[in-house]
Amino acid sequence: MKSLGLFAILLLFAGSAMAKEATAQIKVSGMTCGACAVSVKRGLEKTKGVKSADVSAEKGLATVIYDDSQVNERQLRDAIEKTGFRAEPVKENR
Repeated sequence: MKSLGLFAILLLFAGSAMAKEATAQIKVSGMTCGACAVSVKRGLEKTKGVKSADVSAEKGLATVIYDDSQVNERQLRDAIEKTGFRAEPVKENR
């Protein structure tokens, strides 16, 4: 019985070891003031797996640090859009 408990604990740790912290930059349009940015930030922070969010109305940009085993970028954009703003991935310059 003890070995079963130990096995369960090992599985729990293995699962958390596979989780990866990721950062997404998301373009947010429609924000006109600091209150808009706060609204988007709160919407993101309510999303399961989001560790932190920094939102700038001036730049029209949200930078989100999240656990990619719990949430993906599409879900982050959906969370932003639920706050009434348009969200799209930042195009990378290559």
